[in-house]
Amino acid sequence: MPKYNNGTFQKDFGQLLNDESGIFSYLEQYVLDGLWCCDLRNPEKGSINNNLAKSLGYAQEVGGGMTVDFLTLVYGPDREILQNSYKDLNGASVVTNVNVELRLIPKNNDPIWYNLKGFLVMDGLEGPLRILGVAYNIHKYKSLELEIRRRKEYFKNVVKGAKIGIWEGNLITGEVVCNERWAGMVGYTLEELEPINYEAFLGLVHPDDVPIIERSLQDHVGNLGVYEVEFRMRHKDGHWVWMLSRGEITKYNSEGLPHIVSGIHYDITKRKTNELLLKKYKDLFERSGEAAKIGYWELDPLNNTIFWNKAVNEIHEVPQDYVPTLEGGLEFYLEGEDRNRFQAIIDQALKQPMEFDEELRIKSSSSRVKWVRVIGVSEHKKGECISLFGLIQDVDQIKKVQLQIKIREEQFRQTFNHSAIGMALINKENKLLQANDSLSGIFGYSEEELQQMNLEKIAEPNDLKVNRKLIEELFLGKHKYIKLDHRFIHKNGSVIWANVCMSAINNDQGDIIHFVAQIQDITERKENEMLLAHNVDLMQRINDAVNIGIWELDLTGNTVYWSPTIKKMAEVQDDFVPTLEEVYTFFASGQQRETFVEAIERAVEKGEGFDLELQVVSTTNKVFWSRTIGIPVMEDGKCARLYGFFQDIDEKTRATKELAIKEEEFRRSFKHAAIGMLVIDLDGRLKKANPRICDILGYDEKEILQKSIIDLVHPTDKDSVRQMLDDIQRGEKGVFKMEQRCVHKSGDYVWVNSGIAAVQNDAGVYTHLVAQVQDISDKKQLTENLTEHNNRLINFAHIVSHNLRSHTSNISMLLDLALQDNPSLLKNDYYRNIKAVSDNMNETIFQLNEIVEINSKVSSTLTSQNLLANVQKALNTVQSLVNKTNAKVEVNIDSDINVLAVHAYLESIILNLVTNAIKYRSPDRNLEIKVLGGLKGSFAYLSIEDNGLGLDLDRHGSKVFGMYKTFHSHPEARGIGLFISKNQIEAMGGSIMVESELNKGTTFTTYFLIAK
Repeated sequence: MPKYNNGTFQKDFGQLLNDESGIFSYLEQYVLDGLWCCDLRNPEKGSINNNLAKSLGYAQEVGGGMTVDFLTLVYGPDREILQNSYKDLNGASVVTNVNVELRLIPKNNDPIWYNLKGFLVMDGLEGPLRILGVAYNIHKYKSLELEIRRRKEYFKNVVKGAKIGIWEGNLITGEVVCNERWAGMVGYTLEELEPINYEAFLGLVHPDDVPIIERSLQDHVGNLGVYEVEFRMRHKDGHWVWMLSRGEITKYNSEGLPHIVSGIHYDITKRKTNELLLKKYKDLFERSGEAAKIGYWELDPLNNTIFWNKAVNEIHEVPQDYVPTLEGGLEFYLEGEDRNRFQAIIDQALKQPMEFDEELRIKSSSSRVKWVRVIGVSEHKKGECISLFGLIQDVDQIKKVQLQIKIREEQFRQTFNHSAIGMALINKENKLLQANDSLSGIFGYSEEELQQMNLEKIAEPNDLKVNRKLIEELFLGKHKYIKLDHRFIHKNGSVIWANVCMSAINNDQGDIIHFVAQIQDITERKENEMLLAHNVDLMQRINDAVNIGIWELDLTGNTVYWSPTIKKMAEVQDDFVPTLEEVYTFFASGQQRETFVEAIERAVEKGEGFDLELQVVSTTNKVFWSRTIGIPVMEDGKCARLYGFFQDIDEKTRATKELAIKEEEFRRSFKHAAIGMLVIDLDGRLKKANPRICDILGYDEKEILQKSIIDLVHPTDKDSVRQMLDDIQRGEKGVFKMEQRCVHKSGDYVWVNSGIAAVQNDAGVYTHLVAQVQDISDKKQLTENLTEHNNRLINFAHIVSHNLRSHTSNISMLLDLALQDNPSLLKNDYYRNIKAVSDNMNETIFQLNEIVEINSKVSSTLTSQNLLANVQKALNTVQSLVNKTNAKVEVNIDSDINVLAVHAYLESIILNLVTNAIKYRSPDRNLEIKVLGGLKGSFAYLSIEDNGLGLDLDRHGSKVFGMYKTFHSHPEARGIGLFISKNQIEAMGGSIMVESELNKGTTFTTYFLIAK
């Protein structure tokens, strides 16, 4: 290697530039994109010529070139390339050239690709000195190279993502080149298929499809068509895979003949399977629809033609050669609402895409009116209707049953909602399902509150113990109905008497589905001999949707095909394929299943079709009625196939059966009702009468049905009854309640309480009346007798109280006079005993007189009293006792609660309850008293709770408010305070309740009328 020192290099190189300046100028201007020099010892003293500096956007130096730090001129990620080249040069034993591709950083733009070529200049003494070289701008070519590489990677990913098999075939040698995806479509790798040629490819193709491939390829090569064919290839696992192959000639030989054919394979197995299934389903649908008499129709608006299949012709009762038109088809729909509705739907469907599902009436060619269900879909293209098609089904029987149910339901709804007695539906768990307003009024709870509670909680405990067995026997089905008198706890805490009639309602299989309860408030009858009762029935709505599914029995594999609709009804997975034995299990065990099994056997063995209505049980144990039709296809005396349809007819079947149940419910309730019931036409004539109304008025059923409602009422009430009938006929009012007199057969008059409701049909027109009549004559007479008797008792009480008080006062006065005359009498035992008896008698007479005065004064002295103010006043009175006993008193009462009360009574009641809490405190704990107040319904309540000794209510519950009843040994116990307080509260229209637990405490809750 030549050795140069620095001075020699500079001199020689300078001389070379001077001698050949013309050549270098030419190269620099026309051949090279730039010159560069890198000082290996001082890289910051590198240099570039004017051309390179100009292309990089740097200012030129005068005299040519510019000094640069060459490494900083190189784009950061590419510096390692240049540095590695330096290392390679330093380790070389001979002069080595530099040839690298990297990016240089221009002044203001993105990096530019250059090819840098140079040679190493050595200093003989000090080693490598610098690198001199030339620069070529290769940015355009480098960018193109990167774009080609990106496009290559893109197409590679596209082919991979699209899952396309790529192939290339040599028409001369038969060789085939494929990608991995081509082989993977049939489960192989390329190595497993090698060597791959045309014959090996045809070996994988289904024999029936080989001629199709060869013919298509020959046509393409002969310029008779494109190569595009669908065929099957055997998968490595043994099944067939459908392929779509497309290809074209991509290369010709030197003689101009086809040489190379290239193309793709695409897996279309899923599409082909769906196409075959669709064809099969369409065939099954057409045959099953014809068997089920569900018609298919189609309107072609472009050609103004209509197609009706055989079933549609049969529904309209026209010959099979009948040619329908749009105008003629509309004429079948019942003139008026039905025709106008269908015309409007057709017009709308022709204007815009839509789906419709309507139930309308038609009049067949034989003038028979029937209900049909019409389903349609319109298809539009470019804003124009190209097709309108759908189904039509005869639903006449279902629709008529629904209308009958609606009338019955309206009749029951009027009876239920406007009944004068409480009515309820109760399930087998003794939970209330539905209640009318009368029942809510009896118990004081809303329907929602009753539905949330356990009904036993409002039953009086003692009566519940007595009647529990009878009620349980009803729930167990040992009785069809029961009737009993029972006490209940009203929401306001009062006790009410009720006459309860409960009937078990059974379905068609004899199972109890619910209970109908009639509850009459007979509190006044128990206290004043009043009776009230009524009957109830309730009808449940049924579904109006029609679901139809298709099935087919595969006799070879003993499996059954179910359409998605049937799978949805049976609540199974979409991929469920049942065997025939599994299908049997979906039918209700017993006679239902046996009937279906026998029908299948007769169809297979004898070719007998069947049409059955059976109960089916889904996988979630949902039981519903179904219609199953089976159609056998016989060939050579044997059943080749068996298919049919399956329809959910639960709505129709249950509606029919429930209608029978509801009619039986109404008949029983009407017959066994504890009150009189009548069915009356709009002219007032009696159409039906139950035994109770005959007992009330003294007629037998035949006699009373010859009467009108006008004949039965008192002369002074006839005009009001006529006015009622007029109001009903005009549709102004449909519900009436009245108290009036009726004429007994004997000529006497009977007081009755009547509830009359007009029943509407499905068109909203009143058709007849249902009347409930209760005999209240005894109540009227008893009320008058009790009023007179009560007045006599009050007078007697005043006389007795006055006379006794006079005598006891005289005795007390004489004893005081005797003591004044002879003070030594205090030592006489007889005197002391007589004095004690006299004092006790005076106290007793005073207490009895106070009780007598309670009811006589209350009506005239009731005033509005602020509850909180009276409580605070009473607590101030006993504050010394509270302090003495270290009691803690908590008061929580709204300041705006005012009650209707006698001021003295209210103060006495509060003081009595608070002092009782202090008096009967527990010695084991500090006394705590909570005084709470609020509103509950139409009453204000005051609750006083303590943590004292408490009471054993199981033992003493019935005696708590009795006169002279004490339950704890206390020197001040008299047993009169609670008795007086209860009488004072009830005289003011309120009530008092007690809750207590021995050794835990007692709560007294009083209820007062709210002051308006």
